[in-house]
Amino acid sequence: MKPLRTLLILAAFTLSAVAQTPPGAKPATPGAAPAKAKPYSASDTHIYLTIADSIQFQLGMSQRLRGKYKDGPPEMLAFAAKTNKESTELWTPGVEAAMAHGVEGKKIPQDMSKNDKASLTRLAPIKDEKKWELAFFELYAKEAKKNAMEADKGAKTAQDADLKAFAEKAAVLLKSQEEAIEAKFKEIKAKK
Repeated sequence: MKPLRTLLILAAFTLSAVAQTPPGAKPATPGAAPAKAKPYSASDTHIYLTIADSIQFQLGMSQRLRGKYKDGPPEMLAFAAKTNKESTELWTPGVEAAMAHGVEGKKIPQDMSKNDKASLTRLAPIKDEKKWELAFFELYAKEAKKNAMEADKGAKTAQDADLKAFAEKAAVLLKSQEEAIEAKFKEIKAKK
């Protein structure tokens, strides 16, 4: 019986030592909210909003593709669905982090920019499907390239560690999407 008692005392002592607060740290209060994140600087806020705008562009373009090709061809639908899924998966944690860092919800873009929508509107008069598709992907490739470069620049200049990590993920994703869009544009152009 003594070895079991000794073992229990040793276990209690070990657990007690693990649960102790390190010297100089404030003890955790049960049920207390985690510490509030430091707000982004003005330049970090600009970096986030630029990347958010780029992601909204990707979401908007993929939604337009899905609407245009809802009845096929399947590879175009798969292309649009993949871009949409990847962008959505990046969007949500980015918004949550930005709001935790003091970016006002009303500043976060919820749709494509007015300029992007205006560029798409210029494609509406094109009645020939093949010409429209070529013009659409030309615009898509051009803007995707610009957006990937902006995200890469943001990843290099962001000061906040959370934003830097988000911007790096965004830069990788937007570069990957830009390459896929460019390849699709070249494929369509070759068919012409």
